Amino acid sequence: MSLHLNPEYDKLLPRMTDEEFGELKKSIEIEGQHYPIIANQDLVVLDGHHRFRACTELGIEPDFEVKHFEDKLLEKKFVIEANLRRRHLNNFQLVELAIPLLEIETSLAKKRQAQSGKNGRDLQLGFAPEDTDPESTIKPKATEIVAKRAGVSTRTLERGKKILEQASEDEKQALREGKTSISKVYQEIVSDNKPFPSTFESKPIKIDPEKELQNNVELMAILDKLLNQKLYCPSCGNHMLACSKCHKSLKELLAKFKAEIQ
Repeated sequence: MSLHLNPEYDKLLPRMTDEEFGELKKSIEIEGQHYPIIANQDLVVLDGHHRFRACTELGIEPDFEVKHFEDKLLEKKFVIEANLRRRHLNNFQLVELAIPLLEIETSLAKKRQAQSGKNGRDLQLGFAPEDTDPESTIKPKATEIVAKRAGVSTRTLERGKKILEQASEDEKQALREGKTSISKVYQEIVSDNKPFPSTFESKPIKIDPEKELQNNVELMAILDKLLNQKLYCPSCGNHMLACSKCHKSLKELLAKFKAEIQ
């Protein structure tokens, strides 16, 4: 049985550019493999994916070490943390690795809490007593720990998580390439998610009939002047400007007032 890749772990790997991979391949060809590849007991590559690929393409038998894990979650955690330590990554790339790590830490914390069966505090996550909702105590602490491990703030991690859930693939790729920022994309998502304020919910204001008539007469004169001078919207060029609240055109309003006065 030989070394092989796990597609699930391969997806977690920050990609090298063709130039970077070419340099790695050339280094291994000339100087040999400086660091062994880490694999699990089934010979699945956990750390050293690029070295494994370079050795395979060069036809070189790779050096590797086998690492044993008691839990698959611990194994996946090792894969992510190995990638976090290696190579220069921007904040969004760090967040992409940190999110699955957050899920792992939360699951591991729940397991430890269930196994402890007591009200004491976990040494790593600091649990509250058992009568407290686990999600409300584990998740915030895990977020803080994972953000620190990834080298980003908890705010950046939380914003990045929202971006991963709601942003388009083009926006995510732009973030990976450093062409935009987490803050900018996050603000765009938040703005898009804000409900548009309704213009029809306010209650009608009670106005004295005489004042209303006087108001309509004066308003009619203004509307008549606007229409006769053929003023238009500078944005769309439309001559039929409308009330911003009820969206009636000036012609409709003018006709309404004339009918009421007559």
